Amino acid sequence: MSISNKVHETENGYLEVFTTQRTGTEFGYRIVGAKPGPQVVVAGHCTSTVKVFERLLAIPTLPWMRGNLVLIRLDALDDLIHDITSIASIGVVDRTVILADSVSEEGDEKLQRRNYHMILRTCSQMGMVAGRGVAAG
Repeated sequence: MSISNKVHETENGYLEVFTTQRTGTEFGYRIVGAKPGPQVVVAGHCTSTVKVFERLLAIPTLPWMRGNLVLIRLDALDDLIHDITSIASIGVVDRTVILADSVSEEGDEKLQRRNYHMILRTCSQMGMVAGRGVAAG
């Protein structure tokens, strides 16, 4: 089965949008960097996942990274079996990151920040990104 997706070209890479087969709801993204490199998959099931992903997608230099960053919103999947198997074409996954979840709305912004930095730290450790504001390890 092929995935229903939209591809948006960016300055040095492209963004692929994954949608569910039944309703067409967006459940994830694959940011393909300008250079080959590792592939990191980030999955989240919490309410702050959308905000964390939006913050990542707003980084203007993210398409310059090495490798691919796949972002999946588990709560948006209609039929987990069909939707997940449809993205099997992404290839080998070098690292998977599961975002922390919050049981309360208190501290949601702190959790978002922690998850956001965890993703950037993982990309840095994998050699995908470097620069000011990204910890070396």
